[in-house]
Amino acid sequence: MGKNIFKKSSKGFDKDAFYVLLFVCLCIVAVTAVYFTTGKSKPQKKVGLDASGVEDQLPPENNVDMVEEYETKKPTAPVINQPPAIPSNTKSEKSAPETKKETAQKNSDTKKTQVTEANAKSIFKISKPVEGQIAKDYDNERLQYSQAMQQWETHEGIDISCDIGTEVKAAAEGKVVDILKEDAVLHNLKAGYGITVVVDHGNGMRTIYSNLSDDVKVKTGDTVKQGQVIGTVGDSAIREAVSIEGSHLHFAVLKKEKDEYVSADPKIYMK
Repeated sequence: MGKNIFKKSSKGFDKDAFYVLLFVCLCIVAVTAVYFTTGKSKPQKKVGLDASGVEDQLPPENNVDMVEEYETKKPTAPVINQPPAIPSNTKSEKSAPETKKETAQKNSDTKKTQVTEANAKSIFKISKPVEGQIAKDYDNERLQYSQAMQQWETHEGIDISCDIGTEVKAAAEGKVVDILKEDAVLHNLKAGYGITVVVDHGNGMRTIYSNLSDDVKVKTGDTVKQGQVIGTVGDSAIREAVSIEGSHLHFAVLKKEKDEYVSADPKIYMK
């Protein structure tokens, strides 16, 4: 009788222990699953090495969207069309040092040029060929940007603003030595100034009237007096198109140095 009771109790105990052990195992599995799904932190992404050799890391993922949004919304600077940079006129190679003889010769030539120019200024006086403001000044050293040619270049004369059809008058007494109706090169100056009249005034001085209409009032060989009408302002200059630079007379002065003519600032000879 006692043995049967013990056997029954032993069987009941084994059955209860099995269920307890099963419950404990299920709890361990559940805790492990929760740990791996919520408790383990996510590794940060490595993007490379910075200059010091330390790996850079991206910000936490909850900030990635903010960074991307900032990069997307960064303002873009407006694109401004500007003339190309002024080309450099400096030479890459250094010139050899001048000798005392060369320096003395250069100083002597400079003094002679200054004396000759001073004499020319005192003798040669001109009047403005047309009335108007100077739209583009003379400069044979510094580059100016040409809107018509879309390039940087020197300007060997002055542009005087005036209407198309304005009468152009001889700046001084002289003789007509050239009338150019094609874009020819004159005295090594630039071509493209349109219909041009050249007047020689003696003493190595000449005046040039460009961008004229085809209604030229003089012919080669004519003697003209100061103030005499020689033509009218037109729109014949390709280099200084009226549609881009406005209507004007291109006026230049040439002076003879040795065997060639070079440009000079017309303003220094004007009364």
